[in-house]
Amino acid sequence: MAPDPQQAAEYAEAAEDFLRQYRRRDVAELHARKALAFDPGNARARAVLDELARSLKRRAAAGPRYLLVREWSQGFWSDVDHVIGMCLLAEITSRIPVVWWGAQSRFSGDPSGNAWERFFEPVSGAGLRELEAPGLRRFPSRWSDRPLSGPIRGRWTGEGSRLASIELLDRDEELVVSDFHSNLNAILPWAGAAHPLAGMPLAQAYRALVRKYLRPRPEITAEVERFAAAHFGGGPIVAVHMRGSDKVEEVSRLEATLRAYFEPLDARLRAQPDARVFLLTDDERVRAYCAARYGARVLATQCTRATSNIGVHYLAQRDPVRTGVEVMVDAYLAARCSAFVGLAYSNVSLYVSYLKDWPAGSCELYGDNAHEIWNAFPLVMDAPPGAD
Repeated sequence: MAPDPQQAAEYAEAAEDFLRQYRRRDVAELHARKALAFDPGNARARAVLDELARSLKRRAAAGPRYLLVREWSQGFWSDVDHVIGMCLLAEITSRIPVVWWGAQSRFSGDPSGNAWERFFEPVSGAGLRELEAPGLRRFPSRWSDRPLSGPIRGRWTGEGSRLASIELLDRDEELVVSDFHSNLNAILPWAGAAHPLAGMPLAQAYRALVRKYLRPRPEITAEVERFAAAHFGGGPIVAVHMRGSDKVEEVSRLEATLRAYFEPLDARLRAQPDARVFLLTDDERVRAYCAARYGARVLATQCTRATSNIGVHYLAQRDPVRTGVEVMVDAYLAARCSAFVGLAYSNVSLYVSYLKDWPAGSCELYGDNAHEIWNAFPLVMDAPPGAD
């Protein structure tokens, strides 16, 4: 490569930016080495590599590093989405992920317990005991003097609040705590070239992470098996997910999007006279409408459903653990079906689409895809009522 001091200077400046501003040491190293290829005497690039070498020695001496994923405190599959994104962040940053859904999870039935383990197996072999070892430095600092399983304070306001994934990428502290959601599409581009998901399409990356980290508890798998054995024999089944309740307030023109389901669904059912519909819905009004439209061809689990525009996970009169089990069982049952129709702006539908490799043309999602758009809304939205 021909010497080019100007190019070297530009790469060296970028290396410094990635090291100090973006805290991405792997990318900083790439840029520094590129600078030295253009100009072996570039002092700024040499300084970056020297700093990286010192940092690696400090980290190697420090021992294991962890990422604690706390509850996001929203809908069930939205909270799962937070876990999936942070598990990838843990891989990218060479940390061990630990999930703890505490008392602020909308699906916790035990204020002192870990609700995640009512639904899924742990994502790693580590637990809170290792994370609470003396001497482990914590980030953000608001977690430094409080129990890791205790209440989440300062999630929405104050120093260290609303931390996006980029702010967690390259920390020297042995323990990073994440209690604020980041989209996977904001995390995936930071996977280094050697990472198995580097350059992978978003949906494919989701499926790989779901296979790796989402392992349902045996009792939930058994419930899925019982319903499937009792109801899923005798012909093809089309799973259909139709959101109602609070989604009406969140998604503009939701009713028009849901009505777009019916023409292709009716065509599919005409082409397969023995096919039935497995309906997933959080809204009793939607269930009643579909039952009237399709009659005995509709299957649905017995679960809590809303009768207004208040989401099920906000209802006061509900069993929080059972509510999580119900939406989880519905999703895993839908993945047993031969085809799926869902709402692309719903985490329930999106996770059904990730739970297996659907054959071409068998999985249709309507509307804007919530995982593909760049969603900065949580970073700027008003804190929910009563939130800290």
